[in-house]
Amino acid sequence: MDRFRTVIHRRGFIDLGYVGSPFTWSRNHPTQGRTYIRLDRALATAAWKQKFPKATIQHVSMSTSDHAMLAIHLPTQRPHRLHHHPPFHFEAMWLRDPRWVEVVQNAWLEGLYKPNGVQITNCLDSCDNRLQTWNKVEFGHVGKQIARLEKKLQFLERDPKLHENEIQATRRDINCWLDAENTMWHQRSRHLWITDGD
Repeated sequence: MDRFRTVIHRRGFIDLGYVGSPFTWSRNHPTQGRTYIRLDRALATAAWKQKFPKATIQHVSMSTSDHAMLAIHLPTQRPHRLHHHPPFHFEAMWLRDPRWVEVVQNAWLEGLYKPNGVQITNCLDSCDNRLQTWNKVEFGHVGKQIARLEKKLQFLERDPKLHENEIQATRRDINCWLDAENTMWHQRSRHLWITDGD
C-alpha cells in the first residue's frame, strides 16, 4: 500500500469522486450486520481532468453482486437520427409471461367475428394489433425498463438499511428484465448456436 500511495502522489493522481450510491461494496456479517464501504475509486491526473471536464464516475448497482461497478460517463453530442418504425415481429420474451395466451385468444376471437374480410386475415391482423398494444403497455422498451430499475436501485441504496426489502425486490425485478432482454437479443441474433446466457 505504501508503494501504491507513492505512485499516486508522484504521478499526481486525484480522486474523480462519484455519482450515485455512497458505497461500492456490501457484505452481510453474521454478528455485526450488513457493512457498507466505498472500496473503489477512479483516479486521474489534472491534465486528464482538464481534457474531460464534464466526465463523471457513477457507482452502478449490480443486481447479482455485492460489488458495484464503476462507470465513466463522457458526455458527447450525438447527431439527430431519423426514427423509423420496424415491422411487427413476435417476441420470444413474451412467452415468459403467461398472459400472452389470453391476449392471442381474445384477438383471435375478435378476428373471427369481424363482419367483413377473410377470417384468417382478420384474425392475424387482430393478433398483430393486440400484441403490439400489449407489448407497448406491459413491456415497453426493455432497455429503458432496466435503466429505470437500476436508477431506482441506486436511489434505494443511498439508505440501504431503510430499504433493504425493496432493494432485494428491485434486484429480482432487474434480473427478470435482464432475462427478457437476453431472450430478445438471442432472438435477434439469428444464430442457432448461441445458447441462453452466452
